[in-house]
Amino acid sequence: MVTYKATAERRGSFWVVRVDGLPEGEQNTTQGLTWTEAHENARDLVGLVLGIDNDPAAYAVELLLAEASGRTTPTH
Repeated sequence: MVTYKATAERRGSFWVVRVDGLPEGEQNTTQGLTWTEAHENARDLVGLVLGIDNDPAAYAVELLLAEASGRTTPTH
């Protein structure tokens, strides 16, 4: 299983997520109103870009807080 690293940064009322490791030139950002929604949307993005069904055994997305956000814990 491949794990993709994603970083989230709070911008206004949204968590903006950048997913690393996707093919060059493909969309690599998504967002969500909550931490959980942002994580789910990042998983969906990876699946769409790579053409992989949402199979938990196929890939994982590790969502981390972007250091630039200045926050230490997510706001759900």
